[in-house]
Amino acid sequence: MNLNMSYRRTEIFVALLWIITAAGAIGGAILVNPIINAPDYLSAVFPKSITITSGMFGWLINDIGIVFIGILMYPIIKKQSESMALGYLSMRMFESLLMIVGIFFAMLLIPLSREYINSGSVDVTLFQTIGSILKQAENWFLNLLQLVFLGIGGIILNSIFYRTKLVPRFISIFGFIGYALLLPAAVIGLFGILDPTPGGPGSILAVPVALWEIIIMPIWLFTKGFNIAGISNVG
Repeated sequence: MNLNMSYRRTEIFVALLWIITAAGAIGGAILVNPIINAPDYLSAVFPKSITITSGMFGWLINDIGIVFIGILMYPIIKKQSESMALGYLSMRMFESLLMIVGIFFAMLLIPLSREYINSGSVDVTLFQTIGSILKQAENWFLNLLQLVFLGIGGIILNSIFYRTKLVPRFISIFGFIGYALLLPAAVIGLFGILDPTPGGPGSILAVPVALWEIIIMPIWLFTKGFNIAGISNVG
């Protein structure tokens, strides 16, 4: 296969995956968050289990997609640094694993809600305690801890982009800054200082990354693609 054609296919697939993964995560949050964050979530989750499951499927699409982004980018990054290529792929895999664990905790709310409804609201405190633990675990794994690995992975990727000029440096600088902002976002979220999850006041820190992944990089990859000279001249 022609090398340029191979790179072109990678560019298109990566651009599509950034859009698809973002759509899965955003769609999942829109479907799930209003239900599990409602005051009456214990009585609402089970009757809306199809909606919850659909939202978690959206998150699962995101989790699978980000691993494939790492796999597709691996041979390109490897030409510059094998350790950084492994680092980026590892960050994407850890990020995906954490979110899958978060999905698991979210799905456990469905049988908990069912038992709560069937119990006739007897011993509400126990159900509320278990539900609170599950929601906290879901939030930590699905929304907060994964930001650390997403941020580190993005910093690695944009460092390579900057060094090789695979994309214009203004794009890699913007991406580097955006992903770096995710690290304090994770910290303030984990310590309960400010909520960086979708819709929370701290989510403004994730806006640059959202713009980079959903708009800037896909448009550039669709219209221009990687600077092949940057790939050819590294290593």
